[in-house]
Amino acid sequence: MKFPWRAAGFRPKTLPNAAAWLFSVPILRRKLFSGTPAIGETVRIDGVKFTVIGSMDTKFSDSNYFTSDDESVFIPYTAAGGLWNARYASVMLFEPVAPNFEPAAMQQFRAAIANRQRFSPNDKRAITMFGREEFKPIYEGITLGIEALLFFVGALTLGIGGVGVMNIMLVSVEERVREIGLRRALGAKKSHIRWQFLLEALVMTLAAGVIGMLLSAAITSAIGTLPFLGPAYEDDSGKVDIHLTLSFITMILSTAILIVVGVVSGWLPAMQAAKLDPVEALRYE
Repeated sequence: MKFPWRAAGFRPKTLPNAAAWLFSVPILRRKLFSGTPAIGETVRIDGVKFTVIGSMDTKFSDSNYFTSDDESVFIPYTAAGGLWNARYASVMLFEPVAPNFEPAAMQQFRAAIANRQRFSPNDKRAITMFGREEFKPIYEGITLGIEALLFFVGALTLGIGGVGVMNIMLVSVEERVREIGLRRALGAKKSHIRWQFLLEALVMTLAAGVIGMLLSAAITSAIGTLPFLGPAYEDDSGKVDIHLTLSFITMILSTAILIVVGVVSGWLPAMQAAKLDPVEALRYE
């Protein structure tokens, strides 16, 4: 059971004077012990001694039930009952052994409480339950929206780049008409001309892709880590910061997309160059 640390003291009738409790770090540790090791230390609250038997790691969460776990302590439920003189718990926390078992765990938990408190396990009004599945559609919707936005930006960027490559290749064909006519006069086939310009378009897009990947690697190495939730949680461990890394799979996929863009962008100029009449091409000024 979880309670705010300010109410951690209790007055038991039969329990010894020293009661064990578990607190979260680093926020409470800084508040109570100025960051020094706390295990084994004793804290007196309302005249009752509490011995620290363990410490939790920082828990990063964007929602909570009472207050953040990083500002709370954990004490036995019996001790809390003696402190607040409470017979029944108003909030209970449980965790399934794996996230995919959450619906079954919630059903079993509701059935167990219903059997003990004598109400129907199908009565959803008897107990209000919240789990990850409750918020999953929201997270999935936000993720889908972000992915759609990034896909649109990426597709638009590739489209603009493809049009740019096509224009460059069309200008190249226009400037090399006599060269194409000379090659055709010397025996080059249409397929040779077509492949020449297709390969030039591919080399151009792949070279730009290599430059972009090298630039990405340099920026990733220079930035390294971006602060995210650390300042909000007063944590400098970097666990919830954004760590920039290059994905090998993403680079392979990007290379494949560049090849497709290069072929599509170079196809029209290549076909136009292959269709040139050798005689007319040699007369071109």
